[in-house]
Amino acid sequence: MDKREHNAIIAENILVHLHQRKLSQKDFAKEIGIAPSTLTDYIKLRTIPSHGVIQKMADFFGIEKSELDTTYRPKTLDLNQMLEQADTYKDYKLDDATRSQLGTLIRDFLKANGKTLKS
Repeated sequence: MDKREHNAIIAENILVHLHQRKLSQKDFAKEIGIAPSTLTDYIKLRTIPSHGVIQKMADFFGIEKSELDTTYRPKTLDLNQMLEQADTYKDYKLDDATRSQLGTLIRDFLKANGKTLKS
C-alpha cells in the first residue's frame, strides 16, 4: 500500500466516524484541539495525522487507533478478531447466524489451502 492509499484509508475512516456521530469537521477539529484547516488537509489527503492526533481522534470517538489507521492493526488475527472487525465495518452488523457461516467459510477456505486457523 502506498502513502496516498494509506492516507485515503485514514480519511475515509475519519469521515465514517464523523458521519456516524453527525458531527461537522469544524466541530470535531475544535474538540480535539486542531485547526479546521488541518483536518481538511487530512481529509483532502494533503497531510497525514501524527500518532498523537490519531490517538486524540480515537479517544474522542471511543475507539482503538487501529479503527482509524490500519498501521496500528495487529499483523495476525484469530478468527474471533476477524469476525469482530467484520461485525463493526461501516455500520454493518452481522447476526449470529451470518457470523457463524462466515467463520465456517473462512475455516473451510483455509483448510482447502492447507492452512489452519485458531478459533
